[in-house]
Amino acid sequence: MRWFYLLAGLVCLATGGVHAVLGGIDTLNPVMASKVDMTVRAAILVVWHAISLLFGLSALAFFWAFWVGPAKARPIGVLLGLFYLLFAGLFAGLSFLWFEDPMVLPQWTLLAPIGLFALVASI
Repeated sequence: MRWFYLLAGLVCLATGGVHAVLGGIDTLNPVMASKVDMTVRAAILVVWHAISLLFGLSALAFFWAFWVGPAKARPIGVLLGLFYLLFAGLFAGLSFLWFEDPMVLPQWTLLAPIGLFALVASI
């Protein structure tokens, strides 16, 4: 089952890359160029970079878990697995509630597999 940690790490790394590049173009840049109050833009920028750090550190944690094996890594795998599933649920839920279409905010399609891979690896 440890191979699922490697999968979680790889998908997490790829998702972080998508977040940084495509998300920056589609989401962050327009917000930063807007007339929204500078304090709000600064807060959004901090959260943006915090999410980038989360992807990077999570990927490292998953690679570590792959290295040491499920017995030692189980708490990390369960915690991060649940976090990513809840994170995916926020995107899918808000997308459905606000737009009646879960694909308006498709981020959940990348976040859910990370969570599932981590939980499966933790078994």
